[in-house]
Amino acid sequence: MKSVLFLFLIGLSHGVGAQYSLIFCEDVTRDGKPTAVSNSFMVDEDGGMLKFLLKAEDGINTDKIEYRILYVHSNANEEEVARMSQNTEPTWNYAWKEVIFFDPGTYKVKVYTGRGSYLTAATLTIQARW
Repeated sequence: MKSVLFLFLIGLSHGVGAQYSLIFCEDVTRDGKPTAVSNSFMVDEDGGMLKFLLKAEDGINTDKIEYRILYVHSNANEEEVARMSQNTEPTWNYAWKEVIFFDPGTYKVKVYTGRGSYLTAATLTIQARW
């Protein structure tokens, strides 16, 4: 089983919306701008931290989002390894979650509303530094 640790940080702003994107980055500024954006990160044996940044063109439009992390096997089968939810405000146009990855591999992160409606997804590669 793959190991992922979640931390509970959120960002906020204003709007009302429908187009979503998921960005992986090292940090998020106070106004919701990602820094060091990438779909590939290196981790040490004791893990590596990154942030998931969900951006909404016109607002998140839900009071809760759920991130589902799936490990993508070499045969392209996906195995869910973790879920984490986050309370939001419908008028926010971004939210972010700090996550620590330990195991190298390819992951797909899917984002849903608290009621299970699909919002967006993105693929992430974790590489070992050791």
